[in-house]
Amino acid sequence: MTFIHALGDIQYPIWIVLILMLVQIARCTAQLIRGEGPVSPLRTHSILVFGTLGACLGILGTLLGVANMANVIGRAGGVSSATAWEGVGIAITPSILGFAILGTASIAWLVLQYATARRAR
Repeated sequence: MTFIHALGDIQYPIWIVLILMLVQIARCTAQLIRGEGPVSPLRTHSILVFGTLGACLGILGTLLGVANMANVIGRAGGVSSATAWEGVGIAITPSILGFAILGTASIAWLVLQYATARRAR
């Protein structure tokens, strides 16, 4: 099973949040490069909001995956431990992507805050 397929239906909102975050990063960076004055704090802080939303969606996807896995195991009447752990591995995939989005947002926010402060001096 591929990484993208393992994300399940929660992948669509996660991809939208990722794209919106990357657009905000690009807009802030372009404004700094063009020298159009300080970047709006609202715009830079929205990067963190998108990162947090990505992490929350990832956790939601994991919880939905674990619930789905529990239902399948309950209906099957029991499965091998290898099969159960494979299901757990698939279930945590959205959290991995969500926290990767949060990490990217945090680093981008920090760099943009630093660059804005240096530009203001």
